[in-house]
Amino acid sequence: MEVSLESLISYDKLKTDIDDVFKVVEKNGKVVILKDNEPVYILLKYDRSAGPIEKILGPSIPKRTLQEAMKIVLKEVEGMKMHAAELSDEIYRRKLYLKKDGTQAKYNQIRARCGHYPDMFEALPGNIIQLKEGVE
Repeated sequence: MEVSLESLISYDKLKTDIDDVFKVVEKNGKVVILKDNEPVYILLKYDRSAGPIEKILGPSIPKRTLQEAMKIVLKEVEGMKMHAAELSDEIYRRKLYLKKDGTQAKYNQIRARCGHYPDMFEALPGNIIQLKEGVE
């Protein structure tokens, strides 16, 4: 990342003249906050055209598979079963799994995993997904 000298801001200046710091951010798109001549913070201007903030910052989502995320949620609910859409929503809400583009796995993907992992999951009538007994 290239940073102009003007964009290097002392921590003390941040505390005493925040308006000036934000003027520099507006002008240059970013500032690096220095404390004891070492970078400690980076302040960036958000660019809507760059996409969702999660994509820009690179979400720190644990690397797990969709079926692992399904298993985590289903183990915590009564009867170890849940409607596929609710399961999808809960996985996304907890950020247990995201697709490569950072979006939510849809209920039909959840349903499809049942067919690929019949030893782990069972698809019940009404689009209910159940974790099979004994699955660790």
